[in-house]
Amino acid sequence: MKHRPMPKTDRLPGALYTAQQVRELDRRAIDGFGIPGAELMQRAGAAAFARLRERWPTAGRLCVLVGTGNNGGDGFVLARLAREAGLAVRVLQLGDRARIRGDAHLHAQRWLEIGGEWEDFEALPRDCDVIVDAMLGTGLERELKGDYRRAVEAVNAQPTPVLAIDIPTGLDADRGVSLGAAVLADLTISFIGLKRGMFTADAVDCCGGCISMRWRCPPRCTPARC
Repeated sequence: MKHRPMPKTDRLPGALYTAQQVRELDRRAIDGFGIPGAELMQRAGAAAFARLRERWPTAGRLCVLVGTGNNGGDGFVLARLAREAGLAVRVLQLGDRARIRGDAHLHAQRWLEIGGEWEDFEALPRDCDVIVDAMLGTGLERELKGDYRRAVEAVNAQPTPVLAIDIPTGLDADRGVSLGAAVLADLTISFIGLKRGMFTADAVDCCGGCISMRWRCPPRCTPARC
């Protein structure tokens, strides 16, 4: 089994978390700290867009692949901010868009309100500068099938750089194994805490560099890089 070496940095968090623990931390942020879920999603998408601009400053055309859950909601926020910044953005939907609920639905509607394109996934465009993977997050437990697997394989077949939001689609957040197929990202931005599965097994090839945004820390805290 391959293991991703822990880098030498004083900014790395002192713990790795399971997917269930991260969901509990998210719940505490909403219930205990009074941060609305839609605001957390806005912060996540904004942080992802900022990191994209930092890593690929000349990128002018984005392709954002979104699923039906909160990971997709983060993608809609990134897409909207990118379009407002003057970038050309296409959002490609995986899964039935009628299943999008709650905060993700709110941000999907905000994307439509600014005139954003929203298409069902059929194939990846060849003219984008960066692909954003916002299809599936830490809740994935079964092997990828259907359009999701086809989309992952299409992403990996192109030379276009990839930003994965929270965790590469298809990667088990606890074990780090590929669930049939997993996005090979150039960069992963991960929120709340670093997932255990980002440091072992197939994650070595999937995550690229990664960043953890710990938005519930006191003001003196800074993003932790890995």
